[in-house]
Amino acid sequence: MYREGKSKPSYSRVSLSHSTNPNLSLSLSLSLCVKMSDYLPRETLINILTRLPAKTLLRFRCICKSWLSLFSSPDFTSAHLRTAAAKPPLLLLRGYSLTGLTPRYKELYSLRSDDADFTSLLDLHCPFNTRTANFFRVVGSCNGVICLSDDLLGYTYTVILWNPAIRRYLTLPMPNICFEDYGPYMFSLGFGFDPKTNDHKVVRIVYLEGSGRVKGWVVPPKVEVYALSTGVWKTLKGSKIGYHMVEVFWSSAFANGGVHWTAYSGGKSTGYCNVVLVFDMGSEVFREVKLPEKLVGASPLDLAVTGYKDTISIFQYDKRGPYCCTGFTVWVMKEYGVEESWGKLFTGSLNGGVSTVLGFRKSGEVVVEKWDGTLVSCQPGKIKKMRIRGGKESFYLGTYAESLILLDEGKCVQTEDNGSSDEVDSAGNAFVARSLEKNSLRHHLFAATALNP
Repeated sequence: MYREGKSKPSYSRVSLSHSTNPNLSLSLSLSLCVKMSDYLPRETLINILTRLPAKTLLRFRCICKSWLSLFSSPDFTSAHLRTAAAKPPLLLLRGYSLTGLTPRYKELYSLRSDDADFTSLLDLHCPFNTRTANFFRVVGSCNGVICLSDDLLGYTYTVILWNPAIRRYLTLPMPNICFEDYGPYMFSLGFGFDPKTNDHKVVRIVYLEGSGRVKGWVVPPKVEVYALSTGVWKTLKGSKIGYHMVEVFWSSAFANGGVHWTAYSGGKSTGYCNVVLVFDMGSEVFREVKLPEKLVGASPLDLAVTGYKDTISIFQYDKRGPYCCTGFTVWVMKEYGVEESWGKLFTGSLNGGVSTVLGFRKSGEVVVEKWDGTLVSCQPGKIKKMRIRGGKESFYLGTYAESLILLDEGKCVQTEDNGSSDEVDSAGNAFVARSLEKNSLRHHLFAATALNP
């Protein structure tokens, strides 16, 4: 995917035959599996099967009807996911190609090892295109499913759940609250998992535009939830949210069964009051988490939330805006749910400026996109170049674990699997770079205006 000057290691593969003929190898593998299923106890067989890659299990569905049914069952899907989650975590990296080598500039996804070299293990072909010459917002990644939203420009309703391991996707239906019926609005999304019901959900918070004496976005917003188990949007009633979210630059993080956003009340003239707003995926109820005192009155534009191990973290930018931001501060809630446990992890600054702070590595280092679209890994007193560059503010970093989710609900997609590797060119394309810079400037100015109605 990215130019790094090294050959790409591949995933380890389970091989049930030493034959050099792929078709013969698969045939022998299937025959061996059929014989195993006749003699092994069911529990032992399932224990073996849950350790296989998702791609292999897809091929094994043709063995017999009982296996086809087994692999689609929620219990097997959950067991397979638990096995995958127990392995060393992978990191999902998304960037936007600046090369003009293809008919269309691409969103480039790759799975990375969280080792010292940030080794690229596998490139994921993204089969989707936005309605404009832009890229999708990655709402989040949970249990091997990536939630994408085409919302960076204009009113669109395209939200996609995508499982690249099994090459299946689901486009969510039209939401209940749309421009045609309600007029102008601003919205935020969250994506996560309800462990009580084994259900994946998307929550949509919609702020309608005020009229008359009411200016800006109206609170409380309207809220609707999509559940994978039902396949429909459900409008929630009684959600008395008294906070706004930052237009365009909102971020969300799924942790401990809830989706988290930074939100605010007040304004520049009266003073801001910032909190972390949490939506519990099980109870479908909102709650608030207090921020450290130093962050309560900060500009909402300077705050972003992300996950950190089993808890959450806040990135505070040094005056984020349309012009170069030079530094950031990382805050961590050391014990989830205990507001007194908030602490400052470290403060960093970069020559050349900070565009976006992306997230953490297992070492505690923070991955940061610089103003020129290059990535660096930061820790106190040390900055390491990562030799990766892409479109400005197009990067996303999250954890990834392979799963079988969407096997039944999703549609199959055709992917490029020719062994070729797309790159984010370090030279880039001047026209695309200027376009992304222009979009970034407009987004910053729009968000700043929204905070000062």
